[in-house]
Amino acid sequence: MQLEQRGSDRFVDQRAEFPFSSDAELIAHQRFFEDTLVRALRKLLEGGYWLRYPIAHVVRFDGDLNDGTKDLIRQSFRDAGIEDTIFDVEQGADR
Repeated sequence: MQLEQRGSDRFVDQRAEFPFSSDAELIAHQRFFEDTLVRALRKLLEGGYWLRYPIAHVVRFDGDLNDGTKDLIRQSFRDAGIEDTIFDVEQGADR
């Protein structure tokens, strides 16, 4: 789980101690989801991480990595606050 405090650009990446998702539901086990969320919030309140200029570097992708897929990945990273995405899969770097 990743949380971001947009005002300060700080974020945390918290591993779930217990899986809270299933094949049918994103939050299948509410207790486990809440446990992970509380741990992430605690980490964020203790400082978290700060990235001045975050860059996503895609080094592996399982599936068809065509231009449409790359655009979708870039937009997803932009929505998360990461402006630059570099694809370095098989044939070299591609921004």
